[in-house]
Amino acid sequence: MKLSDLGDPKYISLETIRKNGQGVRTPVWTVAREGKLLVWTQGDSWKVKRARNNPLVRVAACDMRGNTEGPWVEGVVTSIADDVEVKEEMRRALRKKYRAQVLFVTLVAALRGENRGQIVMEIGDRDR
Repeated sequence: MKLSDLGDPKYISLETIRKNGQGVRTPVWTVAREGKLLVWTQGDSWKVKRARNNPLVRVAACDMRGNTEGPWVEGVVTSIADDVEVKEEMRRALRKKYRAQVLFVTLVAALRGENRGQIVMEIGDRDR
């Protein structure tokens, strides 16, 4: 199964791998682009640290609480971008897909002083 077979789910459960081999699942918003999934997250988050250490991941469509709603698909983190243009394109895509949710989360993050340091993580198909 390929990432493109998931379509453009509202949420995915992203499983990154700890150094000891244990998987850690996190529900995240995603945007599908050209057969890849893009994830918007804090650059200093544990999922990013784990992906930098081991780019192999698994993803599955899920609900907002992380309860999976389909099969797991193996992928690989192909880039972790802090580029201004990439982030602005991702912001537009998120606003289009999630609308009011993005505005609410952005407002809360700004009030908490956490509205800085986001990155875009790109997940592609794992070569077999």
